[in-house]
Amino acid sequence: MNKFFLQVIGFGTMAVNILLMMAATILEKLYGSYTAFSWVYHNPVFFALWAVTAVCGLYSLRSMKGLFTKLIHVAFTLILAGAFLTHLTGEEGHVRLPKGETVLTWIKEDGSEKALPCPLELERFEIERYSGSEAAANYKSFVEADGRQLEISMNHIARIGGYRFFQSRFEENASILSINHDPWGIGVTYTGYFLLLMGLIGYFFQKGTSFRRHLGRLLKPAALLLFLAVPSVKGMAAQEAPRVLPKEVADAFGELYVYYNDRVCPFETMARDYTLKAYGKSHWNEYDALQVVTGWLFYYDWWKDVPFKVKAKDRGTPREAEKSYIVQQVASGDAWKLYPVADSTGHVRWYNSNEMLPQEVVEDYDRWVFIRKVMDVVERSVRAEDWAEVTRIVEKIGAYQQKEASAVLPSPVKVRAEKLYNRLMRPMVPFMLAITLGLILFVLLGIRLSKGKELPYGVSKASALIAFLLLLYLTLTLGLRWYVSGHAPFAGSYSVMMLMAWLSALGTCLLWKRFPMVLPMGFLIGGFTMLMASMQGANPQITHLMPVLQSPLLSLHVLSMMLSYTLLGMVAFTGILGLVVPVRAAIRLRDMSMVILFPAVFLLIIGTFLGAVWANISWGTYWSWDPKETWALITFLVYSYALHGDHLRFLRHPRTFHAFCAAAFLMVLITYFGVNLILGGMHAYA
Repeated sequence: MNKFFLQVIGFGTMAVNILLMMAATILEKLYGSYTAFSWVYHNPVFFALWAVTAVCGLYSLRSMKGLFTKLIHVAFTLILAGAFLTHLTGEEGHVRLPKGETVLTWIKEDGSEKALPCPLELERFEIERYSGSEAAANYKSFVEADGRQLEISMNHIARIGGYRFFQSRFEENASILSINHDPWGIGVTYTGYFLLLMGLIGYFFQKGTSFRRHLGRLLKPAALLLFLAVPSVKGMAAQEAPRVLPKEVADAFGELYVYYNDRVCPFETMARDYTLKAYGKSHWNEYDALQVVTGWLFYYDWWKDVPFKVKAKDRGTPREAEKSYIVQQVASGDAWKLYPVADSTGHVRWYNSNEMLPQEVVEDYDRWVFIRKVMDVVERSVRAEDWAEVTRIVEKIGAYQQKEASAVLPSPVKVRAEKLYNRLMRPMVPFMLAITLGLILFVLLGIRLSKGKELPYGVSKASALIAFLLLLYLTLTLGLRWYVSGHAPFAGSYSVMMLMAWLSALGTCLLWKRFPMVLPMGFLIGGFTMLMASMQGANPQITHLMPVLQSPLLSLHVLSMMLSYTLLGMVAFTGILGLVVPVRAAIRLRDMSMVILFPAVFLLIIGTFLGAVWANISWGTYWSWDPKETWALITFLVYSYALHGDHLRFLRHPRTFHAFCAAAFLMVLITYFGVNLILGGMHAYA
């Protein structure tokens, strides 16, 4: 069969499937999952198109050179075959286990009942909590099955007679388990994953590949030489400024602990978060966050008219109401959960002075009076401006916290680390510097390449030094967040954006001598990702991880995806530059893009399938056509055209190739931002 004809059929059917998957995510948003699955994902035409693509790929094996290239294409065929077997033979559903009752059947997705492989009985259910917190660290069901006691929890499944049981949720006196039975699909799919991993690794060592050809051309001395050349407060001006505590008195409150955001943290953390939410900055004029928040409590009448930072479109909306609510929480004392109470088992709960206190406190009159009235005494001393007495009473609250909850309080080292992190967490100045420098270098590089000259070595060296300083800042910020939170910073918008900035800074520092072009790209990627982390929509609060996220596979999955996105961002900026420089320089930039593209796309593939394995372990299905999963697959498929750019006629011209790579980055932006903001789904938190 003609090779060109195979390409047209194979890549053509893949393009149709890409469009169908895009449409399916929109259909799901507008009309629900049932419509998306019946019209697209489970439609026989969709299956047939995948089959044609796979057959064309297999038929092309005889013309492919290299074992690992063939292995990659065979692996994808196996993965598709495994997915089809899962669709044909796999079963999913759930079972409700009331405590103490024997259950014989489970409910399938279509609503029908089916016999369990053996009777199940829930003996007990436990919620494991983070130390000193009410936040759940894990959910555990202890189930009797055929005389065995099984523990089923998040990321810890049970296997019975070919069925897998996953902890889904719980109700009062009942546990809900998800069930998956997939006798054939998972084995075939995992075989495909393994062969794919071997093929991707081996590809970089295989002779004669596109990657090796472009790398070789890029590193030739002559080619390298050419490449190297290549809330406004203005309205209050006429008013008296709101009153605050003296800084040294407000700082005394900063030494206290508070139960905030489901964890015990320095009071300063809550103050900075609340001030940031209300005014868009961690201070108000010359007053720091501690002065602002204590001002809300003791001088509310002075602060109630200070305008919040609210966009015009958000005025009168719940967004503005939220800002008013947090101020009222502080002013009423409800946010001041300063008083720990340990029960007979040693478990510590935290209370504010307005809450109903446990019976053991009510019976201890002195303690009850202290919790209920101590802030009233502080307020009287504030009115009298007896700052020494205020400080003394605040220190007594601190002593009470140490006495009652010393076992669950963060260590002094961790407190100092968190306070330092609080001062670093909004990278406003670094992102402005990175974007400005990146744009200057980007324009300069374009001009120099157009004239066939190299970047001045002094400029490159100075830029690399700044990149190193940026790397140190990002390493410190992420390291502190990791240390304070107790988990790697791989979950949440802020952490992921800062991780991507760190990866771009690291890549810049490692590669600038050999490939100076990475300097503007690295600064631009790092700057824009720090910009996203600095935006008020990105939540920088330190929180405990949800139980399902406590898996080492999550860290590997996020790291692979973010490194891939960083490299693809560099390819996009290279593509923009390649559109404006002379053709000879554009050819060298194409070589550069191809060298970056292979590891970038391979990391995207590995990250996507690591996510699938994690999902299979956590909730029993390795692929559910969630919008973010679907768009990650779309992104890989779109970039696969660029990987085959040497063989596809429409991508052989360097300008066409660069335009395609620049446009393809839109897929990355939709995958990460568009899905979160518009399409939703299980991954909308990421």
